[in-house]
Amino acid sequence: MILSLPGLIYGALLIVAANLELQGRVGRRLTAILSLGLTQLEPLWRAVELLIARMSPFDQPTFNRANPVHRVAGLLVIAVALLSARQALFQADEGATVHFAADISGLLQSMSAMVLIYVSLAALGVGWRMRRNGRDVLRRLGLIRPTIGGCFAGVVWGCLIFAGMTLASWMVSALLSPGQFDTGMDGSRQLFELARDALPAAFLVAILAGTGEEILFRGALQPAFGIVLSSLVFALVHVQYGISPATLILFFVSLGFGLVRKRHHTTAAIIAHATYNFVPFLLYRLLPA
Repeated sequence: MILSLPGLIYGALLIVAANLELQGRVGRRLTAILSLGLTQLEPLWRAVELLIARMSPFDQPTFNRANPVHRVAGLLVIAVALLSARQALFQADEGATVHFAADISGLLQSMSAMVLIYVSLAALGVGWRMRRNGRDVLRRLGLIRPTIGGCFAGVVWGCLIFAGMTLASWMVSALLSPGQFDTGMDGSRQLFELARDALPAAFLVAILAGTGEEILFRGALQPAFGIVLSSLVFALVHVQYGISPATLILFFVSLGFGLVRKRHHTTAAIIAHATYNFVPFLLYRLLPA
């Protein structure tokens, strides 16, 4: 996780203050103080709004610089992107390696905590128990009850995105040395090796990762920031493993999930993401070589 516990608490307080300001329950001063005045910089938010519009030629994001919640979300997105890039560059210089828990139980616990954090941030961001009730929150996040058609669409999309990622990885790796392409893959490889011999645990890992990330990035962020920018942030959040050509492939994978969210709903995107995550484990059991 990029943010520390104090950072998460600070971000949550800022989100709550912005929602209460939008609702008229607190004034602008509280949000301004918590954001160190950054939410009041009109030139910054005009530039952000213009950037989002230019990055969304086939999308219609709802970002509005007059909305304090959108400003706070933009501020947090910028902070996370900068922290992610900084950490990636630091790890590239120092040769650091990302480590997961030593066993399946620890991995599942840490991933469950991550899902809780992502879902909480998404729910707070869209105004849960402040501007929206539970049903409205689910509607805003694009979460609906799974249907047979939605599950089928999600599985098909997940397989197609995985096939596209595999083909792109093969083409890029053919042009580069193994070291160049593998940079930044240590974290993914560690996770795979930890869960590959326990298929039920691998299934849970795939679902947990897909659920938390899709609810936050596709459910909460994409409608306001658009597919391209939310996918860019998604890719940057994962570069704590290091920046490499694989980062660009991950960006396009995220675009795929974004298209699923736009064409269907976030529930289908979760199923697609979980399928994408689970296919490597399934292939390993069917074709160990």
